[in-house]
Amino acid sequence: MPSHAGRSNPFQPAPGADPPALIGRGAELASIDDAAGRIERRGAPTPIVFFGLRGLGKTVLLNAVRRRTPGGVHLHVEVETGAPLATSVRNALATLKSSIEPARVRVRKSVDRALRYLPLPSFELPHDLGAIKLNAPEAGDLQSDAPLGQAIFELNAAVTAARSYLVITIDEIQDVDLAGLRSLVASVHQSAGSNSPILLACAGLPEAERTFLKLRTYVKRWDRFELSFLTRAETAEAIRIPMSEAGVTIEERALSMLVDECAGYPYFIQRFASAACNLLEGDRISVDTVAEVIPQVRALVEKLFYVEEFRRLSPRERLFCKRLADLGPGSHELGDVAKAFGVPSSAISSIRTNLIRKGVVFSPGSGTIEFRMPLADRYVREHVLDGEATGTGTEPAAGR
Repeated sequence: MPSHAGRSNPFQPAPGADPPALIGRGAELASIDDAAGRIERRGAPTPIVFFGLRGLGKTVLLNAVRRRTPGGVHLHVEVETGAPLATSVRNALATLKSSIEPARVRVRKSVDRALRYLPLPSFELPHDLGAIKLNAPEAGDLQSDAPLGQAIFELNAAVTAARSYLVITIDEIQDVDLAGLRSLVASVHQSAGSNSPILLACAGLPEAERTFLKLRTYVKRWDRFELSFLTRAETAEAIRIPMSEAGVTIEERALSMLVDECAGYPYFIQRFASAACNLLEGDRISVDTVAEVIPQVRALVEKLFYVEEFRRLSPRERLFCKRLADLGPGSHELGDVAKAFGVPSSAISSIRTNLIRKGVVFSPGSGTIEFRMPLADRYVREHVLDGEATGTGTEPAAGR
């Protein structure tokens, strides 16, 4: 759908891209501003963590942390599934080194020293021949169980000596190993009592909150935010404000149609509003434009998010999803899903386990269940019928 009239499209549907207007995240941005202000004055900032489903803006908020700390050295860590945190930090340090200006010799050398404490990953050999490890950390006179903490200490000391400060952002924190996270958090906590505090901000899926609860008690005093969908009014603002700044108006009914379709999901806001701007002729978006856009974009996002995910489920698994969707958005007690089946919870526990393994649902808390894909309940209610879900319309057999 090409853009018309040479007008700039302000919306950014690419995953992780900063939206033109960050609406509905006032408390989160206030926390970031407070932490940034403190670290700029070399005061100890409160660590921050964002939890939420994909597409709600967690990565965007981590971007805001880096953008609002322009005087800092930024170590951005993408946690790798199944790998120790030390491996992810090593990769982040290598990326950091390549981005440091050549004139900042001291910081570049500190990255080299930090890298020596962290092992390179091991690689499995084919045909069950075992694994090879490229090197091991050089611990020197340090405790062998603290290479990650020492690497952070070395980097932070050099950053401070260079009259800067260290900002660590960690994404996909739900995949982190607990021992590695404890080591890194301990380093950050110790720095708070020194003249070289570290700013730490993390983001992850909702189940990451259980990992944080296993850390020491001071983590409970962090700023922790569970991101939610935008309200109807916030959704309208997130569409109208960027359009207005781009010199575009939108009919009220057309705006209402977009708000209904986006349902407060930030990614959908960017996707649907961008498509409407791409069909723009003149400087006003009409009801006809939005009516043309909606079925096209809906088909695209359904294919991206839902179609294949639900197509590969068994009839019993689809029926479970239908019963869960009928309970409405958000998390629900497994017992309520079982009640909708008319069976005890034990009769559907294996179906729940299979759906978790397939990445369709997750358990945000003990005895609860929720769709992992945003707005999946809406898709299931509209597209998955009882007869289609079961093939026979019968209840699931206990223990199957």
